[in-house]
Amino acid sequence: MKKISRRSFLMAAGTAAAAAALSACGGSGSSTAASASGEASNSYTMFMRSAYVDWLKELKWYDVAEERTGIHVEYISGPEDMNDLYSEVDQRVISGDLPDAAMTRLAQTNVYGPQGVFADLAPYIPEYAPNLQAYMDANPDYKNLVTNADGAIYGLVKENPIFADLIGYRVDHFEKAGIDPAAVVTIDDFTNALRTLKEFYGKDNVNYYPLCGRESCIRFAAWFKCPSSISAEASHGIYQGHYKDGSVDIRADGAYTMIETMKLWYDEGLINPEWVAGTFAEADWEASMLNGNSSVFFDYYNRAEWFMENGGPDNDPDYQMGVLDYLKDENGVTMKNLTSTKYLDECVTAVNAKCSEEKIKTILTFIDYFYTEEGIELANYGVEGESFEVAEDGSKQFIVDYQTEEATPVGEKRWSFLSDRFTVCKPVDNEAFYKWNAPLIAEAATRIFIDENMNPSYTLKFTDEESRELSNLIASVFDSQMSTLCQFINGSRPFNQDEWNAYIAEMDALGLARIEEIQLAAFKATYGG
Repeated sequence: MKKISRRSFLMAAGTAAAAAALSACGGSGSSTAASASGEASNSYTMFMRSAYVDWLKELKWYDVAEERTGIHVEYISGPEDMNDLYSEVDQRVISGDLPDAAMTRLAQTNVYGPQGVFADLAPYIPEYAPNLQAYMDANPDYKNLVTNADGAIYGLVKENPIFADLIGYRVDHFEKAGIDPAAVVTIDDFTNALRTLKEFYGKDNVNYYPLCGRESCIRFAAWFKCPSSISAEASHGIYQGHYKDGSVDIRADGAYTMIETMKLWYDEGLINPEWVAGTFAEADWEASMLNGNSSVFFDYYNRAEWFMENGGPDNDPDYQMGVLDYLKDENGVTMKNLTSTKYLDECVTAVNAKCSEEKIKTILTFIDYFYTEEGIELANYGVEGESFEVAEDGSKQFIVDYQTEEATPVGEKRWSFLSDRFTVCKPVDNEAFYKWNAPLIAEAATRIFIDENMNPSYTLKFTDEESRELSNLIASVFDSQMSTLCQFINGSRPFNQDEWNAYIAEMDALGLARIEEIQLAAFKATYGG
């Protein structure tokens, strides 16, 4: 889950410019997308990010899918950089060099589709993709996201597994310092654990700070019930691009408490000051955790295992990572943590409007297979007896080893079920995704990633005008908002209620309130209400 950059937002403006050029050249005419194959066949071509093409070529289950459907996809490798990929889509639209299908952004399909570049799939899905149709009927959020105001569907969005950040900790550090991880239940418990670690490991190590991380230290909003949020009723904070990372609603009461608590961590040496200053890069964080200069982090769900596989036990034979349960509030209720979005608008499959109906049928038939029970099982577990078996209780269990399969040399076939990677549009079995990890992460994800612990995130659709305005506003407001929060924490700006109120007014003057207005309008346009 990465932060969306200004460059990514400006891609919408680039798409609009390309669309204007297309229109000036008679974009809906016959020259556009001339490379699409119109004849009927059991194959089609698709333009896709090069890394994704390479991954597909290694997947055993994907080969089985082509064999079962009798349909072959000839992939055309595009740039590795995502923004370069979308730019090439723009250029291919202008030059008329689109293959049968292409990986695009939802914003591109919504601009180019009405101009006749991408096919409206809505009339074809009920007949050629009945299982996909059933999925859309059962998942109205998906249907709303991919359907334009006029009822057209110009692209199909990738479903994403639902996961959140986890609290990783050094099991051996806790044990030696006399901390029972099961007793770390509330924020006060967490703070006291940091104090104990600081006293135990910091007395002989001036570089020891128990809590550390990478990039922005403002990642604890969910613990204080102050993340940015969106609904049909209200928009709070900068949500677009920051529904998870960098999420905070500075108007919420908990935001003041969060900064008050983080300032305490800072003043007592419990949090790495370079991290607060924004100068602690990913490599610095990794080195700190690997070298024993820190013990706790709150980051991407599988990072605890990363430290086990990338030198931790080599540096210290006692090195062992673990994952804490999510913290609870004063009433004993687990505080919901921020998740990935279920649908990823940056991974969309669009079909060239120049394709014949038979070609569209071929494309939709292949995609539809992954919405059948057999296809869902194949893409999430593989083949029974080869990659999984069914236990006596009816559950599916992998019989191939995650670490062995994922260590297969590049270019060789493997069983792999990393559903956060884009392969084809398909439903995700979250339980399978959690299981397909090293034992440490599989156990933690299965234990922690349950509905009552998760705060769902939403993908929003914006008009071109909204995208441009939002891009400029977020570029101005977000960095200022985050840097000032860090100034409150490290004391470079006084922290009190009057200063806090002045800070909120400053952010509104920069455009925070307008950002919230645009986001609310987009949510209502996307999901109704």
